Amino acid sequence: MTQLLLALHILLFAFSFAFTAGAGILGDRIARGGDAKIIHAYFSAVRPLSIAGGIGWILTALVGGALASAFGLPMTAPWLLGSYAAFAVLILSGFLLHSPWQARVVAASAAPGPELQRLLHAPSHRIASIVSALSILTLIFLMTVRPG
Repeated sequence: MTQLLLALHILLFAFSFAFTAGAGILGDRIARGGDAKIIHAYFSAVRPLSIAGGIGWILTALVGGALASAFGLPMTAPWLLGSYAAFAVLILSGFLLHSPWQARVVAASAAPGPELQRLLHAPSHRIASIVSALSILTLIFLMTVRPG
């Protein structure tokens, strides 16, 4: 059972990463081109995938908790506590920063103007991207090294 949970945990992680971070990295590259029509087409198409990826992150955490329990790991192990914190930051930045920004880009790119350019160059988006990347790297480190 633990091998199945481990495989599911890793698969969900890869799915969630691809549908959120992967799609976001590509979206940022497309946005740099500045073509509102292409930006609108991409962001409109990827929005449902990003939402599915956010749900996937939650499922990844739930399966991870079940996996830790199945292995008999203490749920208060320092590396797990750090993982909970990194996961919370990742989920909050996704649902409170990335998702609303993405919705605003879809709306602004439908009728291009200064709002689209403001959104594409918003410092808050860059900061959210950095925070999300650091959260994911922290999770990978904690899950593989298990310090403490």
